Amino acid sequence: MTVIDSHIQSLQQKMQLLVKKHQQLEKENKKLKDELITLKEQQYGRKQEIEVLEMQNAILKASQQQLDDKEKKELEKKLHLFIKEIDRCIALLSE
Repeated sequence: MTVIDSHIQSLQQKMQLLVKKHQQLEKENKKLKDELITLKEQQYGRKQEIEVLEMQNAILKASQQQLDDKEKKELEKKLHLFIKEIDRCIALLSE
């Protein structure tokens, strides 16, 4: 085998290693992207749960008449936003 042939073979081996590494990195990247999507969905779900719990807490306080003026205004604002969101959902469903 000549020197050129050995260099070519060495380069081919290195290229094969690079291709394998590239494929591994692509698989890992896809796995991480899927995991990121899952975590974002979980985060969104938790955020929604927190909002619902905060609203329930505010409603409970309101029912017990423990809200000060600032809390009442905040509760009214949140209720208004929820009503807007419900109206938007109804409009989307009726299309």
